[in-house]
Amino acid sequence: MNLKSPLRRTAVLAAGALIGLSGAFALAGPASAHHNIVKGESSCDKVAGEWVVDWKVQAVGNAPTYKWTEVTLTPAGTTISNPDLKVNGKDLDNNKPLTGEQRVPGSESSSSLTVKAEWTTGKASETGTVTFEGKCEKTPSEEPSTPTEEPSTPTEEPSTPPVIPSDLPGEPEPIFEADCDTMTIGLDNPADGIEFTLKFKTSKGETRTLVIKPGEKKTETFSATTGFKIDLTISATVDGKAFSETIPVEYEQPEDCDNSGSGGGLPLTGAAAGSIAGGAGALLAVGAGLFFMARRRKVKFTA
Repeated sequence: MNLKSPLRRTAVLAAGALIGLSGAFALAGPASAHHNIVKGESSCDKVAGEWVVDWKVQAVGNAPTYKWTEVTLTPAGTTISNPDLKVNGKDLDNNKPLTGEQRVPGSESSSSLTVKAEWTTGKASETGTVTFEGKCEKTPSEEPSTPTEEPSTPTEEPSTPPVIPSDLPGEPEPIFEADCDTMTIGLDNPADGIEFTLKFKTSKGETRTLVIKPGEKKTETFSATTGFKIDLTISATVDGKAFSETIPVEYEQPEDCDNSGSGGGLPLTGAAAGSIAGGAGALLAVGAGLFFMARRRKVKFTA
């Protein structure tokens, strides 16, 4: 009787089972060693009226690094905020979680993220899907109100042109005199005034400059005949800001001048002088008044 035969058969069966299990583990090992985890959570941004999906992705393999071979989002046209969740050829650390935000129009019902990873030892693919409940719409009450963003302007734009006060103290007095062959222009500047510069450019090509400081009275006299004209520029600097205004001054010979060649004569006054100096003197006064008001900062507007 051979007692070893049953033991031998048992040993053979056990060895065969062990070999079979080893083979199964050897075949199953590489398949389970590489896989991706894709999870998403959604919330509604009521200010923008969009779904916000926060994705968490993790690629697990048996090599130190991997690369993405595919990263696909739905709906089409949406993006994910993390630049590492894109196919860019970059080596990424194995088993390191990656997060990113996807924004989806509020009318969509779902979104998905598909990733395919490749290690030197294998590949893996996974898709995650998030289903939205209802629609994500803007809430009107949460939108910022705008009435206070635009300041009211009734007082900034007067309904009628500004009126220059006529009783300003310290206003410079314009000087304009004319006779049959000369014209004189200048300013009588009060002691509490500001410094003015008068620049003259005549129709004959002559230029002159007259600086009139506070408390000074200065004039310039020009030989004049019919057709003679001066471009007069009045300028001043107030608190570091320059002001300037140019006005034309035309000479007209009075009707009662003696044209026999004697010339000269006293400065004309009254009606005769008014026809020559009225317009120019008024413009000169306006220019000086504007500078004075800029200095005093007392411009008033009347309706």
